[in-house]
Amino acid sequence: MRVTIDEFMRHLDGALIGPGRLKQDMLTEARHGLIDAAEGYREAGLSEPEAERHAVAEFGTVAELAPAYQAELAMGAARRLALRLALVPVLLSQLAQLMWWRAPWTTSGPFPPDAYIFASNVQDHLGYVVALVALSAYALMMWSARRRGPTRRGLAKAVGVGAFALVAVNSLGGFVLYTWSVVLWDSALTWPPMLLGGAAIMTAYWWLGRSAATCVAAARLA
Repeated sequence: MRVTIDEFMRHLDGALIGPGRLKQDMLTEARHGLIDAAEGYREAGLSEPEAERHAVAEFGTVAELAPAYQAELAMGAARRLALRLALVPVLLSQLAQLMWWRAPWTTSGPFPPDAYIFASNVQDHLGYVVALVALSAYALMMWSARRRGPTRRGLAKAVGVGAFALVAVNSLGGFVLYTWSVVLWDSALTWPPMLLGGAAIMTAYWWLGRSAATCVAAARLA
């Protein structure tokens, strides 16, 4: 059954999962192509409905077009996620340092045990390790940009799953250190930089986790 441009775009929109802005750009480009094709049919003497239906029929079915669109969305989601992972954990490592700025326990509280210092150093440097891995993944995706099929889909899925793991490890490590800090120093529970920094870090990891979920979902359909 032939459909209008609006009907076709609704079906295509519903068949795709991926980053909102990239998806919208792809749909807008497809709509413009259909409108241009329909305009050509109108100039040839067809009515508005018939011109749209001919343009849609010439464009292809949703089942035929969706896989290619979905593959691009999956890689776009993976590239976006890799760039975020290259930047956000490093910024959070710097933010963690500010959470201790002029904290009262640094001058009057008990000195932390060696295990705490070791865990804190690992957590601080983990952000840089994540950034390096993310940049490597981004470079690999750019190298494989012209490839098609399971390799690109698998790479996009690997980035999403890897991001989930990294976010989980960083979140757990941050939670453990935060709780340990409160146990060592009671004032850490009410210290404003700790509260604000902790909320910012939780929000950032939630944001990264959501991006990872979008990436995995997009790769699964690709």
